[in-house]
Amino acid sequence: MSASVFDGAEISSATAMVDYEGLPGFCRIQGTIHPDIGFEARFPLSDWNGKYYQSGCGGYCGSVLADKPGFSNSINEALKKGFATITTNGGHEGGPGDASWAEGNPEAVEVYAHKGIALTHAAGTAMLREFYNDAASRHYFGGCSTGGRMAAKAAQLYPKLFDGILGGGGVLHLSYSGGVYGSWVVQANTDNDGRRILNKANFAAKLPALNDAVVKQCDATDGEEDGILAAPRMCVVDVNALPACDQIESDQCFTARERSVLAKWYQGPRNSSGEQLFPGMPAGSEPFWNVWFLDSEDSVAPGNLLGGNYARYLGFPGGTPEGYSAMDFDFDRDPERLHETGRQLDALDPDLNAFEKAGGKYLMWHGWADPLVLPEMSLNYYESVATEMGGFERISPFFRLFMVPGHGHCWELPAELPDRFDPIATLDKWVESGVPPVSIKADQAATEEAKFSEALLCPHPSTAVFPASGKAVGALSC
Repeated sequence: MSASVFDGAEISSATAMVDYEGLPGFCRIQGTIHPDIGFEARFPLSDWNGKYYQSGCGGYCGSVLADKPGFSNSINEALKKGFATITTNGGHEGGPGDASWAEGNPEAVEVYAHKGIALTHAAGTAMLREFYNDAASRHYFGGCSTGGRMAAKAAQLYPKLFDGILGGGGVLHLSYSGGVYGSWVVQANTDNDGRRILNKANFAAKLPALNDAVVKQCDATDGEEDGILAAPRMCVVDVNALPACDQIESDQCFTARERSVLAKWYQGPRNSSGEQLFPGMPAGSEPFWNVWFLDSEDSVAPGNLLGGNYARYLGFPGGTPEGYSAMDFDFDRDPERLHETGRQLDALDPDLNAFEKAGGKYLMWHGWADPLVLPEMSLNYYESVATEMGGFERISPFFRLFMVPGHGHCWELPAELPDRFDPIATLDKWVESGVPPVSIKADQAATEEAKFSEALLCPHPSTAVFPASGKAVGALSC
């Protein structure tokens, strides 16, 4: 395989891999796609299914993570099914919470925003044709978080590239999620001395009690008192009803300072006039806060990094002063300033007529308990597409959203409710048959502690269904 035959791509190595990590034999192809997109393609050495699968990346990208497990911005599950696969670093080097690469580099920002999708597709399919002496019969894109935003961009800007698109937990309104929400979370949890009020050392042990109290408050808002928050957006958490630490502090009570932070986190960003700028953390998301927002003594939590770096490096035209941080964000003045760069980075265009006309299918999902990329982003976008194109029934033949109770952000931790499913198999069946999924069966990762081992996920606006005691999920319907 010669690099000279690939317009815009340079191959640094191509190696046959057998007996590698339990995967089927594949050719590992590594290199760079112009202008600076690091990639790894994995093409089956035998039993290619004739299809191409392109993965997105998470956070601010920056690394080629070809061995990332699971279905979130990863390629090995597709490789196991016989797909020719490719993944990239999003067009730059850096850690997942580091956006410093964007400073003074508009070309890299454009690649990260959307252009890398088409550049990778062009190079990946060219390599595939050379390797197999044949073209792929189907082209798929899959991603979660930033990869979910890329999935939406693919449908909006490149409607003819992919037959099927997977988009999970998509940070579709990146400018406000990073700039407004990210800054609010940091400011609400920082005292006058610059220290985090809630951190791993003093608050992680309180999360189970907090979650139990919130579930009790919000359980009935979805119409069923079953311990499941199937519609958290309907619940307003009352932090004043939480057990208070009057004299002796414990893991079962909450101080006035803690309740003050919690009130702001659940409320979400507002300006000085009280105008709601963005949603707050969803009720039921508490088990995942330890991963995303509680700093340790020696490290900043990923969610705090992501929020702080957006406004500093990506949010404002012309950049920011030296030393700018999330603490400098002004909720009266700065949201408007995010719009210019947001037009490039956000994925909010509701007009998917060209994608539908091209025959594409779009499977979107989001966790109801996602505290990092708020579930309202997928809900609001899906509802905007329905409004633009004639209603839920009108768009359901090509575009479906599944909301997952108890699911956090892109399977970062095992959920307390069933949230494991195979999006690739679901999408492939939809594309090949033309019949949209009426439901998706989800399994529980930790069945020994689970209240439910299975659930039936239903397309929005329907909600998930859980089996009653002694009944199987196979007997359920949406």
